[in-house]
Amino acid sequence: MKKAEATEVLPYRREEPSFYGGTELSKAKQQKIQTLIGAWGLDALLFLRSEVVRYITDFFVKGYRPFFELEYFVLVPKGKQPALGYISGSDNYRIQLRSFIEDYRKLPGLKNWYKIIAEMLRDYALTQGRIGIDILPCFMADQLKAELPKIEFIDANDLWTELTVLKHPKEIEYIRQSLEIMEIGLQVAMAEAKPGVREIDVATEAEYAMKQAGTEFNPTITQIASGINASIFERIATEKRIRYGEAVIIDLTSSYRGYTGDGGKTVFAGGKTSPGQKEIYRVCYKALQEAIAAVKPGAKCSEADSTARRVIEEAGYGKYEHKFATGHQLGYGLVGEPSINRGVEFVIQPTMIIALEPRITMFDRPDIGGVHLEEVFLVTDKGTERLTSLPFEEHLL
Repeated sequence: MKKAEATEVLPYRREEPSFYGGTELSKAKQQKIQTLIGAWGLDALLFLRSEVVRYITDFFVKGYRPFFELEYFVLVPKGKQPALGYISGSDNYRIQLRSFIEDYRKLPGLKNWYKIIAEMLRDYALTQGRIGIDILPCFMADQLKAELPKIEFIDANDLWTELTVLKHPKEIEYIRQSLEIMEIGLQVAMAEAKPGVREIDVATEAEYAMKQAGTEFNPTITQIASGINASIFERIATEKRIRYGEAVIIDLTSSYRGYTGDGGKTVFAGGKTSPGQKEIYRVCYKALQEAIAAVKPGAKCSEADSTARRVIEEAGYGKYEHKFATGHQLGYGLVGEPSINRGVEFVIQPTMIIALEPRITMFDRPDIGGVHLEEVFLVTDKGTERLTSLPFEEHLL
């Protein structure tokens, strides 16, 4: 079944999707999706987030990350292949040439998406039952309920977590590769973060190195934060020039076959460090090491989080600790659930990949700045395997 807007059929042999992860992984994902649809008692999934659309269909959707716009949806009926809705006219041809999708339909303006979704649901005999969703604007949900009043929409974000939290061997392989690419950029950024250089120029060099090494794109804006920007954990690279002796926080991301590499380090411009900078580096390092030790099969995510926070609190820096989580899952998205955070009772299991990133940012002491250290680990039957490889600043430890 194929319903695109009127256009010529391309006279080319269909190719694999761009940056395709391979048939083995694609089949494994489809099998797992259908298993979870059944386990959840659903009749279909209707997901709108672009990274989820790519994960399910393998089609490299345009424009996803770091900005969030509704441009696609994927419908996965129970026992059937995924179907796609899209807004871009060029996708008429891209889908034909570089995807395996058979049912793809051009969407009107967002306020009228419901017409195509309702049409598709009727075509698949889904006029009643339970449809799992990730996000659905209120106005769209109201429109669809008016069209198909016997449909029940179910929050399936936890299903997405179940689908992605435990990694297939191919996924682990791709994340390793993505992390290798990210660390190439990280090494360049650490070398370029010198007095007098603008943060944004450091970012440019790092991104260029990662692109040469094979990243598809950068899933986030590259973070190079020096001095006062380190003290407030500024999330971008600005036009500020790095000054001698300033802390420089570096946080980079890469993407390989859709899988994210994420990592961070802190260096001090010119090699000069004050006693206060040395102290928070050591405390942050200790918090990271103790959090790593707390990550093991059977432990709860909250336990690793509380371990890192306890180290920082006992050292007297409680008010400067990270305000978000101590870590997060790493995979197809960036900050995946479950997070390593307060109150998260999810039990850690083998094949999870976790990024741990405790930090201390002294918002009222720009002369000291801040320290951010991020490492990535694969959970094994016995504990963890470090997937990142760059050394720490040994002279500070």
